[in-house]
Amino acid sequence: MRFWVTLEGREAEVELHAEAGRLWLDVEGRRLEADFRRLPDGEVYSLLVNGRSHEVRVSPAGEHLEVTYGGVTFPVEARHPLEKALQAVQRARGKPAGETIVAPMPGLVVALRVRPGETVRPGQAVAVVEAMKMQNELVAREGGVVSDVLVEERATVAAGQPLLKIRPEQP
Repeated sequence: MRFWVTLEGREAEVELHAEAGRLWLDVEGRRLEADFRRLPDGEVYSLLVNGRSHEVRVSPAGEHLEVTYGGVTFPVEARHPLEKALQAVQRARGKPAGETIVAPMPGLVVALRVRPGETVRPGQAVAVVEAMKMQNELVAREGGVVSDVLVEERATVAAGQPLLKIRPEQP
């Protein structure tokens, strides 16, 4: 999976592969490899990197994630590279174009939290997708009115598959 990640104001494209308790992360030409295990609380991961053990907590926090490592919490935003490009085009036009909520990875739609015609605000949870036994709550970035729900609960989805569309509210 490829993401565009913002951490402490710095942006980078990140490629992530996870399989059978092994993680590979490519960031700006550097590769990090680790063994990982999710601990029972569901938010804490134990990582083994170069023979050293690390605990990392990853928690949803509105529009972004909060990652805690070594007692310090960092807000982290992860977006699909296409989403970043579309947002740049929207800003250039100066008018909101709405948004499409997509599956960040292959998985199962556990819950749809909105229906067509419903108004959502920025940061509101709109769907939950489960992947690798971890539930990922998806939120609306811009807010608006739900125009289309493109999947049903319990549907299996692919990475990048559109789940629902939100159009801007009319003034």
